[in-house]
Formats: sequence, structure tokens, C-alpha cells
Amino acid sequence: MLRPGRLEDHAVFARLFLELGVDDPPPPEPVWAAELARRSLFAEGPQGIGAYAVTETLGDFGFVVQLVVAPSERGQGLGRRMMTHLAEHLRAQGCTRWVLNVKRDNAPALALYTSLGMRPAREATTLRVTRAHLAALPAASPDGAVVPVTLEDCGALTEAFGMIPGKLVGFAASDSHRLLGLVDLQAPARRWLGMMDLRSGPLVYPFFAASPAQARTLLEDAFGRLGAGVSALNVSVTDDASLVRLLREAGAQTRLETLELRGSLVDAAP
Repeated sequence: MLRPGRLEDHAVFARLFLELGVDDPPPPEPVWAAELARRSLFAEGPQGIGAYAVTETLGDFGFVVQLVVAPSERGQGLGRRMMTHLAEHLRAQGCTRWVLNVKRDNAPALALYTSLGMRPAREATTLRVTRAHLAALPAASPDGAVVPVTLEDCGALTEAFGMIPGKLVGFAASDSHRLLGLVDLQAPARRWLGMMDLRSGPLVYPFFAASPAQARTLLEDAFGRLGAGVSALNVSVTDDASLVRLLREAGAQTRLETLELRGSLVDAAP
């Protein structure tokens, strides 16, 4: 049986969240209650909760934020049944396309998602970056200033960095996100040189910069805001192989490699 999430589901959600295998801790109960419970679905059977999913409707796109199947239920088709239901759910919300992120080395999940017509659109590498690693990047750029991102800025940032429309608006309205942008001080109109979202963990995702020097400006600002008690950040770099290479050469540890998959809900037949 599939049912909507409830506030009291936080404990089982937090337990299954660990199966994602990421460094981030499970979102705390206040974040679950405020942001996630109402967007979640749980597969519940005689043995208890077998899987959960969190989705978000972003205009034309349906975003599968998380999908986790309990270890005891894997290999029995539950993941495919969940995706079939999610496709129907997102179509009912008016979505014609869907998108999700998956670990690059998760072969079973990739096989499932590609069988549903989803294909890689972007790739991201999450690196454990310390203050010392930033010294290997070009000197911080003097051309930009880091400023808070407002709702009015989200459209221009989305276009500048090729993000899914509506995604940043949701982040900007959430208390668990801190959106910051790097704006060109020399341009007569506001021009974006980069952006980042500071989250608990601490995690920086998404993260974009027009050059390695501007990446250094953003990350030095992030460390400054978080204070001396934070010695490292998990930074998720999207579609920027040169920045990933520089940080790896400086000693930054790779924590996660993911693919963003997109597909059509009009033609999909799970």
C-alpha cells in the first residue's frame, strides 16, 4: 500500500535516509515537518515500511528528490512499482518531464531509470574541500561581490547556470537553505558569476562558478560565514571538470559522483 507521509514517520524516514550513502545527516524533525513530510510517499506492507519517496513539482518537471528501498525489500520489483506510481502522480500534477539524481556507480538504479526512458543530462562531483585546498586555486577574483539571492534573482540565476526552472525558488523559500550569488561589480546590469546554496552538513549544493578564481571567492566567503569551527565543506561541483581537477590535485577527497537523469513523462511507459 502506498500512502502519504505523516509527521510521525520521521524516525523511519531518518533510518532509511542513511541507505542513500551520503555524508549528510538525515534532515532533523523540524525540517521533515516543514518541508518534506507533505511531499513524501511510503510503501507500507505487513512487514512495515518497505520504501519511501520524496517528490517536488517544478512546473513542467517532476523532481524525484529521494527514492529509497529498504535493504530487505530490494530485488523484488518494489523500486519499479514506486517509480510507476510516481510517474502517475507527477503526470496528475501536470508534469511532462521528470528528473532525479543517482550515484554514478549504482548500476541497479541506473538500469531501472534508463529502462523508463531517463538519460544523463548533467554530472556532479562532491568533494571534501578544506581552507588549505583553496590555496591551489587562482587568487580570489576581485570582480565580484557575494550577495544574498532573492526570489527576484532566481530566474536569472536559473538561466545563467542551466538549472531546472523553479528549483531555486523552492530553495529560496526554505529555512534550511542559504542562497548566495557572486555578482559582477563592473557590469552595468546585474550579471552573475556564480552561486551557491549553504546547507547543513555543511554542504554546498548547488555550486556554480564562471572560473576557478570565482569559485575561490565563493568558497572563501562560505568558510567566513560558517566560522572557524568549520574546517571542511562538502562542495558539489556540477559540469565543471577543470575545477574538479584542480581541487583533486590540491588533495580534496571525492565523496560522491552523481548523474542527473531526465526523461519524458509523456512517452514513458513504466
